[in-house]
Amino acid sequence: MKTNGIMALIESKYPKAGHWVLGDSPSMHDELAELIAKGIKTATTCSFHSYESDEDKIAVGKHYIVSDSKEHPVCIARVRAMHLMQFSEMTEELAGKEGEGDRSLLHWQLEHQRFFERVGDFSPDMEIVVIEFKVVENIAENIPA
Repeated sequence: MKTNGIMALIESKYPKAGHWVLGDSPSMHDELAELIAKGIKTATTCSFHSYESDEDKIAVGKHYIVSDSKEHPVCIARVRAMHLMQFSEMTEELAGKEGEGDRSLLHWQLEHQRFFERVGDFSPDMEIVVIEFKVVENIAENIPA
């Protein structure tokens, strides 16, 4: 079955699911999708400005089809919790749930500052939304090569 056939099945099973391709480069899309599918990454962060301007509002309980850089579905994640805070208020616990690097708060601060600077949206007192989620279905392993 081709990916578009898989996508049709996924969308019929999760008709209100949103779509996530996380990061700002193809390599980051692939890395983050893999971390999510493996259950290592169970949280992600966006700026409150980005959250507010997105037409597809993230909400607790909503499902998301997580895709890689080629827009192939990798897994289905369900949002479990959301936290609104300033960048400077991020906790060690939530930073660890991001699953990247050594999972420390310092690593999170450095990498997310770089990310938000690249997208033109950084300030230490900027508001961020931390989104916790859980993988409810792995898809990548079901797609034949």
